[in-house]
Amino acid sequence: MLHRLEGTVRIRLSGYSPERFLNLCNARGLEIWDIRCVDGDYEFNMTLKGFQRVRPVVRKSKVRLKIVGREGFPFFLRRNRTRKLWVLGAAGFFFLLYGMSLFIWDIEFQGNYQYTDDTLNRYLNERDIACGMWKSRVDCPRLESDLRSAFPEISWVSARVMGTRLLVEIKENQVISSVKEEDEGAADLAAGKDGVIRSMIVRSGQARTAVGDRVQKGQVLIAGTLSITDDSGQEVRSYEVRADGDVWAETVYTYQETIPLVHQVRIPTGREKRGWSIRWGELSYTCLLPSFGEKEWDYEREEKQVRLFGNFYLPIYISQIRGREMEEYERPYTQEEILELAADYNRRFAENLEEKGVQILENDDRIERSAENCILKGELTVLEQIGEPVPIQQKEEESVPSETQGF
Repeated sequence: MLHRLEGTVRIRLSGYSPERFLNLCNARGLEIWDIRCVDGDYEFNMTLKGFQRVRPVVRKSKVRLKIVGREGFPFFLRRNRTRKLWVLGAAGFFFLLYGMSLFIWDIEFQGNYQYTDDTLNRYLNERDIACGMWKSRVDCPRLESDLRSAFPEISWVSARVMGTRLLVEIKENQVISSVKEEDEGAADLAAGKDGVIRSMIVRSGQARTAVGDRVQKGQVLIAGTLSITDDSGQEVRSYEVRADGDVWAETVYTYQETIPLVHQVRIPTGREKRGWSIRWGELSYTCLLPSFGEKEWDYEREEKQVRLFGNFYLPIYISQIRGREMEEYERPYTQEEILELAADYNRRFAENLEEKGVQILENDDRIERSAENCILKGELTVLEQIGEPVPIQQKEEESVPSETQGF
């Protein structure tokens, strides 16, 4: 690279004592490389500056030098010194690159898991921060503060401009940022659904049911009203608390899914075609052969942003397009496919229940067929907490008939 920047010449050496010439060049520090013997003479490369200093050595060694090739930047400029349009085009190209380096052309987020890139980009757009804006208008400290204020789950933000890219690094809290405040008022604990109680732990309140009882939805499990009685067992007074406890009950979940026996199938025929497209802002150009025939084509597009080097991104996107011809027809499900669908639906249903914290005791699924459909049915027996707080149910006061006064 340095040789090409300085300019190099390819020289043919002939004469009485070429060895003496080479030794003198070595003694004076003149760089020579790639020496070859061609038709009894020597050919070698020398820098342009070294060639300008070699004349005294030529006289002393009585040899002849002939330039057979020229390479490098100085010769390139000399050959093109009359091409004014080329010079203007090159200058315009570098001026355009400099102008584009003053803008933001790519925004990248790192470390975000709870918030997607689309969510963060929409927020930045509301703050007038988007691709195509001036780099000087990006206030990184203010952007960091705004992101922490707008998204409580974000605990640390670092924003910086690198080249034509705005890089935003994020660290999120691993715990829930806000805990829902629970109502501390007095309440009963009632059953959220029907079931058979298998375990009960009472922390506050008075139990109204016992292990083994079958309860219905809405039935009070733990009452929030406590009574104080005297020695004779009569209620002296009562006060209300917030009933609390763990009531585990055996409940049943069922599901039913109807699947048509005949379904549409799309398979590739093996024919493919490839193309590419280029996009700059709202302008785009696509090079792809058209589709002929009645069959449909599925296309996949892989888009990449043009980057000159490092973090110097340009607002140009190049995409590779791959198309596959697809054939569509109807066919019935096979027995293996039906069993696989039933197992997959049952597995997803069970996973959804387990995410809610329930324990699956029994899992029974079956398949029923009709003339046109296949019905997937399932029944899962689970163990879960069914208690949920409800307003205290007031006791109905027993009406005492008044004595009738006689006349």
